[in-house]
Amino acid sequence: MHAETLIIVAFSVTNIFRLFAYLPQITLLLGEKDTSAVSSATWSLFSVSNGVTAIYAACVAADMTMSLVFFANTVCCATIVVLVHRKRRKSRGFGKDVASSANAS
Repeated sequence: MHAETLIIVAFSVTNIFRLFAYLPQITLLLGEKDTSAVSSATWSLFSVSNGVTAIYAACVAADMTMSLVFFANTVCCATIVVLVHRKRRKSRGFGKDVASSANAS
């Protein structure tokens, strides 16, 4: 096997596993109320970094497979960021219905 082929296979395999590695974090966030252990700044940076890499792969490297892999990573990271922000907003009471608080008056 050529070195280039080995690198492509390694890239593909590690990124497929990386996509599955997001699932425990997403599952945890769907079930847990406490998000204090999750850094939204870190996951935001991962999201932006993966997004830029997806654009680079499509526009500069002209590699749509690589672009799609990094786009999928972007979606997973962004999902984590959204879940964290929703949970934190809800825990602070911002997710309550405005009409129900008006009726309480």
